[in-house]
Amino acid sequence: MGKKEVLPRLKGPADLKGLSSEDLDLLCGEIRQRIIEATAVNGGHVGPNLGVVELTIALHLAFDTPKDSFFWDVSHQGYVHKLLTGRNDERFDKIRKSGGLSGFLSREESAHDAFGAGHAGTALSSALGKCLARDLNDGDEHVVAIAGDAAFTCGITLEALNNIACSTKKFILVLNDNEWSIAKNVGAFSKYFNELITNPVYSRLHKDAGNILSKIPGGDALIKFISKAKRDTKELIAPSSIFEKLGIRYLGPIDGHDVKGMVSFFEFAKTSDEPIVLHLLTQKGKGFPVALEEPEKWHGSGPFDLDTGTPKQSPQGSP
Repeated sequence: MGKKEVLPRLKGPADLKGLSSEDLDLLCGEIRQRIIEATAVNGGHVGPNLGVVELTIALHLAFDTPKDSFFWDVSHQGYVHKLLTGRNDERFDKIRKSGGLSGFLSREESAHDAFGAGHAGTALSSALGKCLARDLNDGDEHVVAIAGDAAFTCGITLEALNNIACSTKKFILVLNDNEWSIAKNVGAFSKYFNELITNPVYSRLHKDAGNILSKIPGGDALIKFISKAKRDTKELIAPSSIFEKLGIRYLGPIDGHDVKGMVSFFEFAKTSDEPIVLHLLTQKGKGFPVALEEPEKWHGSGPFDLDTGTPKQSPQGSP
């Protein structure tokens, strides 16, 4: 007799707590298949949701909604969250259609949806407002903002970043870095996040410093110079610099598809007595080959053939 499917057994996020690692792996696959099948009929944000399956599961394992609050930037990547919070029913089959679930998060739809959005850049400022209200009421709930790298091209995000450290000691930011928003991001912030992963300067300098000094006469006299260069280089390119200059502790980069690893980081973040950012690296469209090949096309799509990914023709007269 085959193993029972995991997703249909979940009535809410509390049911995740007792699942084995094997069941969690199965659940990730089942959620991806559920999303692909629903969006094949209705269209929707395919790539963004497939990329945050493990991330969303890890969030719900570490935190307790609706007491704790998740603020998803844009919230178009909330399909996984919906499936884990009691909405895996016929409404999901009709997502984005009449009688179905909203394509975004909605406070009218579920107590687990702390904030409804629909545009980039709102997560940090709204989460900060929630933190201020919590602190005024001496609350102990956790507030988590989940934002993609595209959010950091928005002025409202930068304004929030400028105010977080001087406003609250308990703020958790999850940076979901997949290098894409709708199209590939451009500009200084996107370039910066990409360089966090790829820039070899600091590590190479650290590795080669000893070799360089050993081959140069008077190398001892250069020790201070090299040490200062290392510090200055790290200051320029280390992932922590941009956030820690703003008073926000940085952890990462972190594998955004390792549930167990993310849960450990989230549990640590819950104990932090200072604002903290967790920089997660995710793959947009994970688990759906055609979406991986063309992430821009599969950010959002109309109905498509489930087997080939070929777009379906709209009915005659449809806009």
